[in-house]
Amino acid sequence: MDRTYWDPEVETRPWGETVAWQVGHLPAYVRRLQERSLLYRDRLAGVDAEAITTVEHLAELPTTEKDDLRRGQAGPNGPLLGLQQAAPTEDVVQVITSSGTTGGPVYFGLTAADLAAWRQSIATMYFTAGVRRGTTTALSTAMPMVAGGMPYADGIRETGSTLAWIGGQTTARMASAMERLRVDTLVGTASFASFFADKVTELLGRDASTLPVRTVVGGGEPGFGQPEIRSRIQELWGANRVSEVMGLGDVCSGVWGECEAGEGMHLTAGRHVLVEIIDPATGEQRPWVEGGQGEAVYTTFTREATPVLRFRSRDHIVVTGTDCSCGRRTPRIRCIGRTDDMLIYKAMNVFPASIRDIAVAEGADLIDDVVRVRKSAADQVRFDEPIPVELQTRSAVGADVLTDLAARIEERVRQELRVRVAVEAYPPGTFDRGMYKNALTYVAEHGPQAVPLRS
Repeated sequence: MDRTYWDPEVETRPWGETVAWQVGHLPAYVRRLQERSLLYRDRLAGVDAEAITTVEHLAELPTTEKDDLRRGQAGPNGPLLGLQQAAPTEDVVQVITSSGTTGGPVYFGLTAADLAAWRQSIATMYFTAGVRRGTTTALSTAMPMVAGGMPYADGIRETGSTLAWIGGQTTARMASAMERLRVDTLVGTASFASFFADKVTELLGRDASTLPVRTVVGGGEPGFGQPEIRSRIQELWGANRVSEVMGLGDVCSGVWGECEAGEGMHLTAGRHVLVEIIDPATGEQRPWVEGGQGEAVYTTFTREATPVLRFRSRDHIVVTGTDCSCGRRTPRIRCIGRTDDMLIYKAMNVFPASIRDIAVAEGADLIDDVVRVRKSAADQVRFDEPIPVELQTRSAVGADVLTDLAARIEERVRQELRVRVAVEAYPPGTFDRGMYKNALTYVAEHGPQAVPLRS
């Protein structure tokens, strides 16, 4: 086994020891922020860095929001990467950006040391997910500058896998490349993996399952953690493994990766990133125990160019385990939605992703993974009437079948989530099954513009 991406001292030591080792880096890290970051200089004024000796002490420090980073880059003057920048511009060797699908994009930088850390962390994520020397991996991302672009390409190469960066071409050329290069590993979002399988079948004139793809790795949106979606993708591609991964440009493009056990994503960036779970309403820390849940908060304790302290991801995670048959002892999680995407039906909170998961589970092979919540305004949160949910079928079916399906989904949502929805089923081709982060969208009631759920 390649020890570069399987380090027993990191992967298999007790979680408490790993956290203690991470906390040991915090005093020097906080001092660097106080000295070099305009964003944190005032926030950390008066903080005794040497007194931070436990993860509980970390909870006494302020959190960082995405809007803090965005506002810090709003002005024409100041550092190239805004108030967050904590290294000289001449030391920044790469700039990446958020997708900017909700709000303007935010830019992040990497020094040479940051770039090396990212390559190692992303490679560890992909190695955990089944990407390694001897595989040929197709990267479907079309945009090199985003967190899933060049950083993913670097990480895939770092594992020793042969990189086939097929993204950014026409779908026909992408399908042709999959066949010609005998790709055995596909990287993409859940919605793209399903969409692309159908396109490959259409364009090549044979089922996608006849290609050599046996591993599908994906993230960037909810979906890969949902059993019905995983099973569908596995069947479409004839794959024997579907692994979920997750990262974010604010922190690191590769933070979590799912092992062969398939029971959740392990923390794979622990050499560089400390993760807390907090109550999204109160900010109180929550323990890493099986079944525990809350918002993931990240501290990049080795990052030089654009570090973050207690960054609120808004990702709501559930701990699926703290030990694993693979030998790793880092926690395993699933991301079940974003805390800032929570909807309120009367007095009940609900994640849109939870509605989508139930719809896909109940719809089986009848409906696409693209499920949309219709809102009267982009910022609508509260619903006093049943939440409008739009879905489309995978093939033409009779009106009676659609009526029955809608009724079954509405009842299952009511029973499992204790909210009411009003399901509207549409024929195939009604919605755009996009290429990037499009598994679940909000749509305005008066206009065609779809607003992606995740930024």
